[in-house]
Amino acid sequence: MALLPDFVTGNAGLCLIAASCIGATWLYYRRASTLPNVPGPPPSSFLTGNLLDVVAPATGRDWLLNVSTVYGGVAKLGTLFGGHSLLVNDPRALHQVLVKDQDIFEEWSAWTTTNSLLFGPGLLATVGSQHKKQRKMLGPAFSVTHLRVMTPMFVSIARELETHISSMVQNNPQEVDMIGWLTRFALEAIGRGGMGRSFGNMTEATIFSEAAKQLTASLSVMSPGATLTPFFKYLGPPQFRRLLLKSIPWSLLQRLVDIVDIMDDEAKKILAEQQKDLANHDTDKDGEDIIRILLRANQASNEEERMTEEELVAQISILVFTAMDTTSTAIARVLHLLALHPDVQEKLRAEVIEAYHHQDEAVDFNNLSALPYMDAIIKETLRVYPPIPMMFRQTLKDTVLPLLHPITGEDGKVMNEVHVEKGTDIVVNIIGANHNTKTWGKDASEWKPERWLSDLPESVTKIRDLSGVFAHQMTFIAGNRSCIGFNFAQLEMRVVLAILIQSLEFSIPKDKEIAWNSGLLMTPVLEGSSSIHTQLPLIVKKRKI
Repeated sequence: MALLPDFVTGNAGLCLIAASCIGATWLYYRRASTLPNVPGPPPSSFLTGNLLDVVAPATGRDWLLNVSTVYGGVAKLGTLFGGHSLLVNDPRALHQVLVKDQDIFEEWSAWTTTNSLLFGPGLLATVGSQHKKQRKMLGPAFSVTHLRVMTPMFVSIARELETHISSMVQNNPQEVDMIGWLTRFALEAIGRGGMGRSFGNMTEATIFSEAAKQLTASLSVMSPGATLTPFFKYLGPPQFRRLLLKSIPWSLLQRLVDIVDIMDDEAKKILAEQQKDLANHDTDKDGEDIIRILLRANQASNEEERMTEEELVAQISILVFTAMDTTSTAIARVLHLLALHPDVQEKLRAEVIEAYHHQDEAVDFNNLSALPYMDAIIKETLRVYPPIPMMFRQTLKDTVLPLLHPITGEDGKVMNEVHVEKGTDIVVNIIGANHNTKTWGKDASEWKPERWLSDLPESVTKIRDLSGVFAHQMTFIAGNRSCIGFNFAQLEMRVVLAILIQSLEFSIPKDKEIAWNSGLLMTPVLEGSSSIHTQLPLIVKKRKI
């Protein structure tokens, strides 16, 4: 998937790049930092620094890993017009950025502004006290207690998925694009579990499901223009900005506007339905979904603490966006790896069949958590192949980053800390942290589920308080902006694997090679394809039970 060539094709693409560069002139003066002694890769150009290296679809992931290997836990990256940012994967420095001094290292303004323009003032678009208020109110809906209640619903949807795929391969093995089916599963899971409604037949796409599926692909293509968005919000009221966007003759941009409209309209309908049910004390629905729990909490809050109607609508769109693509690509990565490693696949299958060898054995929260090999596969996959390879922060005042592993500066002297000026952008190198050989050992970049079946090395356990919220790794980040739905995503992964692996076998097509491209997410594509859309063709065979 040649995202950047697609992006720069045509006058509209070139105009957006030019606009980004003009806007970035201001960013240079704001972000330029005195980091002359921190080593780092030479900029590819004065105009773009290392930015195009970082976002290159086919090579960005490997580039980040190589920089971490060569330069250590902190590296200096070139940005627009000769500016600099810091690429960070050192455990102690990440703890400082994400946990200890998280109020100093705030979410990147280009990220929050983009999310605000796309979804409204929801969890991904807010900072400071507003973000803390929203997260506190959403928290109970993602608790383990609530997930226990939701497990039967996930199992039901997974069985629907298995039934549809089994019917396709009943007589003979067939090539199946698994990412399409997994996306439908994830959308239906967040629909029923999050919104209290179904988004339609799993075998048939709807206008909404197609829009939601295309959003990430469209944004990934346009990501090089992200630095423009903080300026865009100053170009007048929303109506004028919308008119401005509509005047740009770029089909991809126009499609993005349509996608946002479709998702916003659906979110408003969902909220209206939920508010009506709550007002009528409707208790007929199965269990308590996320939005209903949120509305009850909002209703019970003090008036000054309550979310506005706009904030509530934004939460719905954001939940659909984040829960659908990240989960489906994570499950897709596991299935791809199982297809590449049939011995691991068979070992997992044996564990699952042994656990559910009685036909009336229910797949529930407790026994899903008691499958050590499945747990190892999920943890190792999320460590080696995090769906999101990096995140960004901006420094709000001068500070110091302490290092667990000192680096050697360009002057040859050992650096135990790095002085960071206000305005410096921090690239949180998730994949670099997860592959850090000083933490995980020389085989850090190898996919070895077995490493989780015995005691982890001291180098891993000693950073327990410095690492993220999940299994000593940074996949779900840490601090008050960690992924609120990481337990939700893991449960979906466990349920799908437990249901599919019992009756289906997965292998790699002989005539196709699957690659994974960097963008907003790591997404599967066919090697050499120029499409912006994801594909994961696997040979699926029905097992005789």
